[in-house]
Amino acid sequence: MTRRTVQALITIVCLVVGMAAGLVTSTLVYRSPPVTAPTDFSSSRLHAIALALKQVSLPPDATFSVDKAMAHVTYLASTIGIREEGTPGEEQASEYIRSRLVENGFTPSVQVVPIETTRRVTRNIIARLSGTVEPERTIVIGAHMDCKGGPGANDNATGCGILLELARVFKNNNKQIPSIEFVFFGGEEIARGGTSNEHHWGSRFFVSSLSAAEKNSLAGMLSVDMVGAGPDFHCRNIGYAPQALRDMVLELGARSGMTYLQDTSSAGMSDQEPFEKAGIPAVWLEYKDFAAYHTAGDTTTMVDTSHVNNAGVLLQEFFEKYLTPEKLSQLHPRV
Repeated sequence: MTRRTVQALITIVCLVVGMAAGLVTSTLVYRSPPVTAPTDFSSSRLHAIALALKQVSLPPDATFSVDKAMAHVTYLASTIGIREEGTPGEEQASEYIRSRLVENGFTPSVQVVPIETTRRVTRNIIARLSGTVEPERTIVIGAHMDCKGGPGANDNATGCGILLELARVFKNNNKQIPSIEFVFFGGEEIARGGTSNEHHWGSRFFVSSLSAAEKNSLAGMLSVDMVGAGPDFHCRNIGYAPQALRDMVLELGARSGMTYLQDTSSAGMSDQEPFEKAGIPAVWLEYKDFAAYHTAGDTTTMVDTSHVNNAGVLLQEFFEKYLTPEKLSQLHPRV
């Protein structure tokens, strides 16, 4: 290797590192100095230079994009529209969600769920992302795909849009401490003709299908349901299970004005219900009140994108920054 080649290589490396550090140079003047650079360009030295070049060219971390999340909301609520459980509309939504997960590198599984009231079937779409530190511990983050009485933009295309966008972000960043299971639940609403307790078909089936070991590995569950409209941001649950997860979410969400509002229904009002009843720490994130709930007025025009962004950013920070191994240890496994 000639001296001129050595000098050129050193100059290139310095320029790349300088630009990565934010240095701006309007004019570069090159004068050939006396050769004082070391000429030890062994294979190990060249490898070190290549590694430095690779480090400065790494892409930036993926961040939650409310525009991408809202694109999913719009497709589910406006293109597909009504997604009553066990109908072609809900099936189209489940296939759309499955396809988007595949595009982002997941291999989702489909869990077929019987609806006893109507003799129909619904589906859960499940995608797992292994943890980087404690992969044996798992947190479920869920949202229901079905809707009732209208196109369900807020209830609950917003939750599904956030989950799809977080799946993309987490897959790219690969920073999550525990494993994450993204679960898109079917049949959350009360089926037509059903009683006040005939709902949560997907989430109840999911929990009932877990083995004892799988239940013990679950550190917690987060339900993202109706997070696009309403003045008040709440963390909710019934209070059946240990409350460490609730306290963590409230601590992180305080800056967004989040407060606690108990779910006073004995049957539960979102998909966190069966997890709580199984002793698994679980919470439900919701903005309320929303007047167009379960009506034809639940359209994308009613969705406040700042609310969707707040919930998405909060959840990204929870998994990638807030939930340290020490925090995770406070979500004790059940025995």
